[in-house]
Amino acid sequence: MPALSVTNPVLIGGTGRSGSTILGRILGHHRELYLTDPEEVRFIANNPGMAVALGTSQARWPQRLRATTAARKAIARAQGAHFARPNNSGLQMWLTKDEMRELGDHYLERFGSDPLSATQEFVQSVMDKVAAPAQGRRWVDGTPANARVTDLIEPIFPECQVIAIIRDGRDVAASFVEQTFGPNEILGSLREWHKRSRRMHQAVQACRPGRILTIDMLDLVQNKREESMVQVCEFLDISVDTQMMEWFANNVSVEHAHVGRWRTQFDSKMTAQIQELYAQLVADLRKHGVPVPLET
Repeated sequence: MPALSVTNPVLIGGTGRSGSTILGRILGHHRELYLTDPEEVRFIANNPGMAVALGTSQARWPQRLRATTAARKAIARAQGAHFARPNNSGLQMWLTKDEMRELGDHYLERFGSDPLSATQEFVQSVMDKVAAPAQGRRWVDGTPANARVTDLIEPIFPECQVIAIIRDGRDVAASFVEQTFGPNEILGSLREWHKRSRRMHQAVQACRPGRILTIDMLDLVQNKREESMVQVCEFLDISVDTQMMEWFANNVSVEHAHVGRWRTQFDSKMTAQIQELYAQLVADLRKHGVPVPLET
């Protein structure tokens, strides 16, 4: 199989509602990088997706017996929800239905005998189309699940770099309940943030050292703005681009990031319940060595 056209993409992720979108847009203004369109390709990291199907094939028995089913589900989602998204977005911007069907059929034919090569070839073929405007530059994808399954993505892109963003879980949960996707009740949203934080830490721990950078959203938007961007650029081994930093200064603010939104979004009784549950969840994260985000 030919080598991947881009072997070292930049993947940004987190728990969801933690800042992956804004960091992707910042990096998209760097002359050496290209932000994918859509900004979240999803078909690699989301579940069901290519990384999960590959991970299932490499799992212990009897879980790996479900690998073929996982592969079929991943292709169905790539050809469905990830292909045709609202406002004519999604993978349909770069591939026709016939092209996606042909790629999917070939992937499923090969998956049983060589799941890794089948997965790499499918992902390569799709991303070569999606990232064609990059003209060889490293592409950046902001699918939040990237950080939570980075251990499963690593075999597909061994040289990729991942930036995991952590954020005060109360702000994450408060943001989720205002969306049309994800948990829609604040305490349930907090528990989901906790579960995703645990999974993200486990995934990072299972990867090759030095491949993942963890940053705090509060540092990025408020406490250590310039220092955080310098850290990101050093991690990616790219220059601190003037155009990128100008866009960052003009478009990223504490107000736009809704820092501390959980304090004003609910009544005093619910705020007290949020505080109580959050303290319990943070204590559990610390017990398991999970990095705890700065408090807003």
